[in-house]
Amino acid sequence: MSKLLRSFLYGFLLAVLALAFLLTLVIEREPVVWHRQENSQTYLTTTKKLLHGTVHNPQGPEKLRTIALTADDLTAVANFALLRRHLEGYAKASIHHTRLDFLTSVKLPFKSADLYLNLKLVADDAQPQAVIKQVKLGDIAAPGQVVRGLMQGALWLTPLGRYSRMTKPLVREVRIGEERLRVTLNWNQQALGHAKDLVTDLAGKERLLVYHNKLAELLALPGQRRFVSLGSLMQPMFSLARGRTEDDGNDPEEENRALILVLGAYVNGGNLMREIATAGEPALLVKRGVLLNRRIDTAQHFMGSAVLAITGHRTLADMVGLAKEINDTHSGSGFSFTDLAADRAGARFGKTAVKQGVAHKVQELLSQSSDESVFMPLIKDLPENLGPADFARRFKDIDSAEFRAMKLQIEERIAACLLYQ
Repeated sequence: MSKLLRSFLYGFLLAVLALAFLLTLVIEREPVVWHRQENSQTYLTTTKKLLHGTVHNPQGPEKLRTIALTADDLTAVANFALLRRHLEGYAKASIHHTRLDFLTSVKLPFKSADLYLNLKLVADDAQPQAVIKQVKLGDIAAPGQVVRGLMQGALWLTPLGRYSRMTKPLVREVRIGEERLRVTLNWNQQALGHAKDLVTDLAGKERLLVYHNKLAELLALPGQRRFVSLGSLMQPMFSLARGRTEDDGNDPEEENRALILVLGAYVNGGNLMREIATAGEPALLVKRGVLLNRRIDTAQHFMGSAVLAITGHRTLADMVGLAKEINDTHSGSGFSFTDLAADRAGARFGKTAVKQGVAHKVQELLSQSSDESVFMPLIKDLPENLGPADFARRFKDIDSAEFRAMKLQIEERIAACLLYQ
């Protein structure tokens, strides 16, 4: 046996032993927290609790929204996430003054023995943001500084960085106090539409420039009116994407991703000219209102959620959309099922457009028709502008059968669209 081969075998054996030792420290025979899981509709405890704990900050031009979550709210959200991932486990949060304790136990899928992964997280309020003080996995405990260093490394070296850069413009502040975890959002459509931090790692600048200039060409066509339908922009842009895929051999997922980034930014009041200027000379975009279901706000919700979904995080798009509508019930335009439907349809559209094995079919279908019913159902009959009293009278809370029925109706309408069949 050669010296090189022996060194490799010794190294491999050492790695296996180190992994086995690590597993003995991480895996435990008893859960640190356990409780019977509720049904998957316990997304948050009740709408009423969220509404009473939510603050609207009207000052300044940034349209801030502060979502205030109690320990019960956090517990319900975490357990919903476990159920969505089909994990057998339980999570529990507690807040005391300015300290948050979060415990999670997940049962490993071994029939021969009951084994668990136990996670404990401790966070404290601080200026300017709340900070993680400790994370403990099994018998391995890491102080906050180590955890933050590992998180920074993970964001730098893995695709998780996409999600961080996507949410960074949205999150203004995270604080713990008065028995609440308060997350303040820069809630404006541009934060969803610009997606500036995703330009480099989600789509090449040259590819983005191609779709930017195609959009500029379409907006400058003779006879264009002040408003233009989203479908009339999508058809020629997806036709271009189809040609670049079939004729040039480009990746259809990347072509669709770049198209959605450019179109999403424009629909929501921005553009990527500054970010793509180094790749060439971007054409000026004529300002026009983009309509979906004959509404500008519907197009904005749809494309904003699509941009979030192409990062691979459709769940984030769903959560942001629902959180916004809950906040608007308390202060703003009121709860809107039309906005919620546009958010969910946009998330479905974005995920479908960049899905491997499906992206090329999306190009084929959308390049042949400008009919928006292909990707977005009619939603004008859905309830909207519901204040707290109206919402409570008609739908009680978001755990109610009435609310679930409305959500199911929305999902069925979206699923019936040709693009998603």
